[in-house]
Formats: sequence, C-alpha cells, structure tokens
Amino acid sequence: MASNKHAQIRYKVLDDCFSNFRRKFYFNDLMERCNEALRELYGDDHSGIKTRTLRSDINYMRTRASEAGVEVETIDDGNGFYYRYSEPDFSIFRQGLGEDDLAQLKETILMLQRFKGMPNFDWMSELVVKLEDRLDLRGASHSVVGYDDNESYTGLDWFQDLFDAIINKAVLRIQYRTFYDVSHDWIFHPYYIKEYNNRWFLFGLNEENHSIHNIALDRIEEIEQVNKEYIPTDIDFERYLDDVVGVSVSASKRLPIRLQFSEHRFPYVLTKALHRSQRVIDLDNRIVEINVIPNNELEALILSYGKDVEVLYPPEYRQQIQEVIRESYGHYLSV
Repeated sequence: MASNKHAQIRYKVLDDCFSNFRRKFYFNDLMERCNEALRELYGDDHSGIKTRTLRSDINYMRTRASEAGVEVETIDDGNGFYYRYSEPDFSIFRQGLGEDDLAQLKETILMLQRFKGMPNFDWMSELVVKLEDRLDLRGASHSVVGYDDNESYTGLDWFQDLFDAIINKAVLRIQYRTFYDVSHDWIFHPYYIKEYNNRWFLFGLNEENHSIHNIALDRIEEIEQVNKEYIPTDIDFERYLDDVVGVSVSASKRLPIRLQFSEHRFPYVLTKALHRSQRVIDLDNRIVEINVIPNNELEALILSYGKDVEVLYPPEYRQQIQEVIRESYGHYLSV
C-alpha cells in the first residue's frame, strides 16, 4: 500500500464507500467524501484532490481487491455509475498479508529467533512458534540479512537479574573483577542497561563513591539483592550518553575535535558519522568536527581509521593521539 499519508486517507474512505451496500456512491460522491476527510484533518485550506487522482485511486483499489478475488464494480442505474465491491462488507484493510508483507514478516521472525536463548526472552520461543504456525512460515529456514553478534559473550547471564532489579527498584551487591584481576564488592543502585560494540553495560549509583558508574556485565562474578532503600535517579540516560562515543562518561568537558580524512575514507564518514554532533567544516579538504567528551572509545574509533585520518584540533588531543601512535610504532620498528 502506498506510503503517502494523503493516499492512505483516501483509500480508507473509498474502502468504506465500496463496502457500504446501504447507499450508492457515484464518482462525485467519492470525490466529496475524500475531500471532506482531508479537510477534517488538514483544515479548510486544503485544496482537495482532482479527477485524475481519484481515478488513479479507484484503479489502485481495484488492484488490491482483485488480489483477494473481489471486484470493484461500476454499476449503471440509469442515473449514472456508482461503485461498490462485488461482495458486501469486504475491506482491503481486513485481508490477509500480501506476498511482500509475508516476505518481510518471515525475515522479522528470523531476526526474532536470535533472541530465543537470551535471558528475559523465554517468551520469544513460544511467540515465534505461534507466528510460524498461524501464518504458515515454517519454510523460513534461513535469513537473508546478517546481524552483528558475539556468540562467546558471557555477560548476558546476568541480564535478567539486572533487568528485574531495575524494574523492581532493588539494590544489589555486585562482586566485580576487572580485566586486571582487581576485585570489587559494590552496593549498586541499578538504573540502565546499554549495549555498545557487542558488549552490555550496567549504569547505576555506586555507593562506594556516590557517583554514577558503568560496569561491564561480562566482568560481574556475583549478584545479590540487599535490603536497602533504593535511591532513584532523574537522569535520562539516552541524553546522558549524548556527549560521548560509547559508554564512558567522565567529568571532563566536551571538546570540538577536528579530523581530516583521506579522499578514500571521507565518503564513508559522511554516510556513517562518528558521532551525532558531526558536521562538515571544510568539504574541499575533507575536515569534520565532532563535539564530544574524549574517552577510550573515541580514541579506539579514531585509531581504527589508521592512516586515513589526522587529528587537527585541539592541540592537546592531537598530541595524545600522537603519543599512542608513537608507542604503537615502537612495537613494530626501532625508534
């Protein structure tokens, strides 16, 4: 069905008229009904549709109805031609899915199957089975769309417990071990779970330093609910992460960071921005600027472009990247 909003409204009006056998709708009646509906939605200033548009709409309705074996009849009663479906109470909006709809639904079900083993998604298996059976989709044996996944990731073992704790406003004792084998025992008020780069992170209030902290789920060793009063937050975590690449937020200020890209890489950066704040400063020289709080994720992202990027500004951040590159250079060549 066409995606144009005006067209959707007109199709619904025509569908109602064609299915109503209690009165006759001539061409001018259909025109007036469509324009009334558009004026109700957009005001009296709406100019309305023309004859050519209505004829095109009727042809579209004929095509849709014919897919279900129903005709849009044109009947001459001596006073003119009126229009109606060949079957009373038929509606194109109550019909089964078309071939395109079924193809999209099959792909959606295949995507949903990725969640069947995920904690807190036990209901997914039952839902997928019902959809497959109800819509005869058992032939959907393979996907034509690839999704990024990390099959060896262990952090999802804690997903359901953390999800439930956030919803139920429960305080947790979390035993955590860093990659450097340092162990922590924290009292944590959980607020938000975020995925980044195929890893999951929990945000919450850490009583050890009374500040917002994020911890990687795959470094958690044990979780235990404790009987303490939950401290809520008014932080909007989507906004909280607006100023960073990734999940690491520090007390540092945002910096306007200017980057110059190679001719080869620049088109990719234009189509997939490094950050939502990205803007082009100099198109001819392929320079963009992002306004972010520097963190490890940003550094890793910039370095991932290798020789195709150069940090131009600010000087202190340029020097920081230089030091990282110099150290990396030393691993391969003698200085």
